[in-house]
Amino acid sequence: MKQKSLRNDLKFDDNLFFRKLEKAFLKQCHYFGYQEIKTSTIEPLHIFTSLGTLSDDKLKRMYSFIDWDGWSGERVVLKPDSATCVARFYSDHLYDLNPKQKLCYVENHFEWADSREVLSERWQCGIENIGNKNTKADIEVIYMAHKVLQEIGFKKTHLYLSYPAYIKALIDMFHTEEQQKKELEDAIKNTDSARIKAICNTDEEKVILENSVLADASVGLLKNLKTLLKGGQFRKVHSLLDNFIRLCELLDKLKCPYKIDFSRLGDLKYYTGIWFQFRSRPTKKPDRDILCAGGRYDNLIADMIRLLRGKKQDAMTVPPVPAVGFAFYVRNILNERHISAPAGALSNNLQNISIYISNISEKNVETGQWLSDELLRLGFAPRITFSKIKREKYESFGLVIEVDHESFDDGYQILFSQKIGKPLLMNLFGGFNGR
Repeated sequence: MKQKSLRNDLKFDDNLFFRKLEKAFLKQCHYFGYQEIKTSTIEPLHIFTSLGTLSDDKLKRMYSFIDWDGWSGERVVLKPDSATCVARFYSDHLYDLNPKQKLCYVENHFEWADSREVLSERWQCGIENIGNKNTKADIEVIYMAHKVLQEIGFKKTHLYLSYPAYIKALIDMFHTEEQQKKELEDAIKNTDSARIKAICNTDEEKVILENSVLADASVGLLKNLKTLLKGGQFRKVHSLLDNFIRLCELLDKLKCPYKIDFSRLGDLKYYTGIWFQFRSRPTKKPDRDILCAGGRYDNLIADMIRLLRGKKQDAMTVPPVPAVGFAFYVRNILNERHISAPAGALSNNLQNISIYISNISEKNVETGQWLSDELLRLGFAPRITFSKIKREKYESFGLVIEVDHESFDDGYQILFSQKIGKPLLMNLFGGFNGR
């Protein structure tokens, strides 16, 4: 049983929904000018260990081995993460050509599993907007994720926003000891009021953190927080809050609902700005409720460029490269897709359509293919066949169409229909004689 849990096979229905997700995702990428790339499945180990992009737990779960037959004999891994690989791809191929890039990917990742809850292979669809530090880039990626989830049928999702850079700036202002910082981070993540107060050194810190972390945050609260942060020492924190306020106000204009929760810190070392999660339920855990996650990371790519260029003369002069992105958790979405089916949605049988080419000719096949394309665009699952469908099999389809321009004035006839009639098809597509 444990062996079975490591597999991540996509069955027929899984693949159909995966293609629906992929289509909606790539459509949004096309709208906003993202170009699709594929990164290597096998990557050097050091690009993950040297930059600290993965947690200790994830590092332990990598599939790592020596490339004995390779030219270098170095230790390599099966790709455990895409953001790091995209940063490597960008450094290798794009940075010197144009620092501003919009990249998207559909890839699988690998991670050693030691329990039934963990799969060894995962699929992700993701984007990285590189070289743009404007708040509008943050808005763009959040809006794209929101629209994709809506298009594939998730009418109700829960978007949580946080700003780890703001919390980190506050912690760094009030504390210098690393142990205290770690304890405070842990208390904030768990919204442990007693521990937060016990660790705070001053009443000022208690008031600020209580208002930031323990309150039900809103744009109004963010503005009120600025009035608590008096003095020049809070200049950086003011700047971060101003940025977050602008972002929230733009999301309001886009009618993209969200909840602010500063206790959701993500990785404080990795995220330098906004952090967000779309979840299927209003919870912090478990991870299986995550539909999409992302944020801003402005240090990774410059660090990657410096790492790969080593001691070259220009390596240390690489300026910061801003970036923001997200990734869809495909398996979680597949597992949750039942909640996305709207009321009255067509059953699988009604979606399946058979297009029978009774008289094989180039014109008839082209008509069948065109009809298949149009029905597929509408969300059906059409199949062309040269073999006659037995009458007793009709009810396994929503619609059975026979195509033959020589026999029918319109180029086709409907042999069987559960709910989809010829008048509807004629209204949608017109006659087929001219095709």
